[in-house]
Amino acid sequence: MFSKRHLIFALISALQHWLLGGAAMASDQLRDLSIFGRALTRFQVAENDFLPRTAVGLTQSLQLAVERRVTPRLTFLVEGETVVAVVGKFNDGTGNNPNRLLIPDPNALELNRLQLQYSLGGESFLTVGRQTLAIDDQRFIGATPFRQNTQTFDAVHFSKRFGGRAIFQAGYLNQVNGALGRNNVNGRFKGNSYFLTGNIQTPIGRLGGFHYALDLQTATNLNPNNMASSQTTGIRLDGRSHSNGLGVDWEGAYARQENYADNPRKYTAHYWLARAQFFAGETRFGFRAESLGGGRDQAFQTPLGSLRKFQGFANVFLRTPLDGVVDLEASFAWEAGTVSEFNRVSAKVSHHWFSAEQGGASYGRETDINLEGTYRGNVLSAGIAAYKTDTFAADTTRIFLSLRRQF
Repeated sequence: MFSKRHLIFALISALQHWLLGGAAMASDQLRDLSIFGRALTRFQVAENDFLPRTAVGLTQSLQLAVERRVTPRLTFLVEGETVVAVVGKFNDGTGNNPNRLLIPDPNALELNRLQLQYSLGGESFLTVGRQTLAIDDQRFIGATPFRQNTQTFDAVHFSKRFGGRAIFQAGYLNQVNGALGRNNVNGRFKGNSYFLTGNIQTPIGRLGGFHYALDLQTATNLNPNNMASSQTTGIRLDGRSHSNGLGVDWEGAYARQENYADNPRKYTAHYWLARAQFFAGETRFGFRAESLGGGRDQAFQTPLGSLRKFQGFANVFLRTPLDGVVDLEASFAWEAGTVSEFNRVSAKVSHHWFSAEQGGASYGRETDINLEGTYRGNVLSAGIAAYKTDTFAADTTRIFLSLRRQF
């Protein structure tokens, strides 16, 4: 009997023959074919005051995609992804090195994307198959762009733009292929989930609404667990005003979440966000306040979001505590065109104050520093995150160095 991996390799082989068409491919077919990818090397060190050993990881990932325009409206894309730990002295979420801190970049060999996209005319698209999704700010559904293993979705996704003034999106999700990989108990979600979002331009910014109904079941072969299932309904507003080197961006959101599908925990929790960022030439500074509310049985959760984008780089609050979490953030950033041999150089410093949404107890503080620049097409990044606890978790430090190239 064929294994799932055998079937994947057979499918890729058949697709390769169809896509490339052998040595006799005509020149017009070559014009309809594109090959692209990403290589990412990352060195990471992580430790906290609770675990006895320092986590050290050197990981390498490679994504390779082939896209072909089948008809003027139909496009086919297939993408493979592999992640290898050259140095694997870290907890990768699959049972290795439990006495070290989690660095969620496990070894992987995956069919990352396999999709058909059909243009319905204008700016309307229907995408079917395994795909990436980045909805709004990726708070609720995202692609985890920092992680070595991209989060993908077995889904049907419809998107329609109405000129530059409005956009509507709808999607059905059958399986979530998370960054933790197939060997982690929370690395796959199955279920019948859907989402609806819409945004329209107004004089004060882009006003939108959203609804996420997530039926998420983990560990289906061992001990089915639906406690991540939820439905969330909310509104958001974001806008910007820039002129003569000065400007301001603003953003706000509110949402209500409750249990959904077979989630045995009956709860209601609330979310709100307020952000303002001010620009002056090459510098910017901002303030951000975000609250994920607590609940009697479960707090407000966003298991499908690009979580590292929010609440600090130390990854202390990937799962919301039962009493919820309020994150107050102040940030300062500087961007420059060219510095010596580097271009698109940037630096950012942010500081977070974390507290419980219910009761107001101080959880702790975190400072994050990130540097980035491009050298001959290679994006180099370096960063440090330092979390100091008051009442939640343990003092945590994470350091990373990355080298990324698109091709």
